Amino acid sequence: MDQVRYELMRPQEIVAARARAAVAYLPIGPMEWHGPHMAVGMDMLHAHAMALSAARKAGGVVLPPLPLGTETITTPERLRHRGFTGAERIYGMDYPGFAPPSLYIEESAFGLIVREVVRGLKRQEFRVIVLVNGHGATNYRDVLTRLALEESEPGRAAVLLTGYLYDTRYRGHAELGETSFLLACHPEAVDLSALPPEPAPLDYRVYGILDKPTVAGEPTPGFVVCKEQDPRRACAEQGRADLEFESDRIAQKVRAALATVAQG
Repeated sequence: MDQVRYELMRPQEIVAARARAAVAYLPIGPMEWHGPHMAVGMDMLHAHAMALSAARKAGGVVLPPLPLGTETITTPERLRHRGFTGAERIYGMDYPGFAPPSLYIEESAFGLIVREVVRGLKRQEFRVIVLVNGHGATNYRDVLTRLALEESEPGRAAVLLTGYLYDTRYRGHAELGETSFLLACHPEAVDLSALPPEPAPLDYRVYGILDKPTVAGEPTPGFVVCKEQDPRRACAEQGRADLEFESDRIAQKVRAALATVAQG
């Protein structure tokens, strides 16, 4: 199989890969709390795996994942959905007692860094640049959406935003979906014994695990993870299936973008 990891390729290999498919993938995700059972690099690792799989399907090269992201102060309404009073001041997933704090950076700094990488890839004559998202914060996604629009140049370069929360079937945090993914791609980064055995409830506030109902603003009674998305039920097989689903969607978008820029 041809090498797709940019950092492991020699210059002539990059040029040859670009000639076959002028696509560069930039996986992005911050280091943040994902429960006591998962590595803090979940978002970045997820984005990188999606990018690698998509590149092997649609062509192109994959940059090393960018371990950065931004977040906001959680609104009182969202705090109440997670079992808090609404008066707390909580930044992203940095709940009281969680350590170490997440490596979020200020929104404008995050945007500048991503923009400069995108512009560097355009100087290297990549025609399709794919921002592969691994994180769900609203302002984070807004920054990437704006950059994709602003840095796209009709007929010359297309900048796509894709990845988690766009192509995945789950919308939770550190729950069954994300835990299954990490079991499939990085089993050494998961320790389910760090969670109490079933059927002990998993309180949102205590574990920092959020299911889809909570993210949708419909928390479960008692503010505990619903049975259907309990991470203790995660399995690598499900993670592999999800990765195939996600990377297929990304590859489809890449092929469509390549066809469009070729016509330009």
